[in-house]
Amino acid sequence: MRYVIVAACLLAAATAGWLSWETSHNRLVWDHFDVVKPGILYRSGQLNRNQLIDAVGRFGIKTVVNFQIEGPGVAFERSTAKSLGVDFVNLPMPGDGFGDEAQFREVLKACDDPARRPVLIHCARGTCRTGAAVAFYRYERDGWTIADVNREMRRQSYSDGWIAGYVLAMTKGRPPKDIFEPKVTREAYLPAAPAPEPIKEVDIEHLPIVESATSERNTHVR
Repeated sequence: MRYVIVAACLLAAATAGWLSWETSHNRLVWDHFDVVKPGILYRSGQLNRNQLIDAVGRFGIKTVVNFQIEGPGVAFERSTAKSLGVDFVNLPMPGDGFGDEAQFREVLKACDDPARRPVLIHCARGTCRTGAAVAFYRYERDGWTIADVNREMRRQSYSDGWIAGYVLAMTKGRPPKDIFEPKVTREAYLPAAPAPEPIKEVDIEHLPIVESATSERNTHVR
């Protein structure tokens, strides 16, 4: 019994050590990974080399879009994409997600091209910059409302709602305006106003003739 307990403790320690190692190397959890549209668009935070290789193999990724500022990490991912035979696009933008319209449209170009999709887009954590690009896609390709986009961004750990409105201002080809601005309805519960009194008709032919002072003076002159 004593040996069984010792073996169990050693196994638990080894498992804990393995989990710690894998977690520290970001291999167990793909940061903020999500399927935007199967076979077309996927999103995540920064994946390490092994995770990126796994994503390309598992989902058939053909284009990787990185929103981070050029640096060693971007250069390493570029070389990894090259070794995997997939396209790599760098669209550097501020961490708050305030990118240019032209940058977001590069994502749409890749998603609209069957030869370049599926597309994986990511930034450092997969929240602001990635969320802004997905919002742009949702508005122009899926016809989502601001409320829809905000719900998705909250699910991806982005709590502020202003980026959704910022991105919406750039979109063109979006659905009709009434989808974004709800129609106004009114429930009338005020008491009905009294009906106005009817206007009496005037008999113009039988009105009395009143001579003015000017008419009297003209009569005396004659």
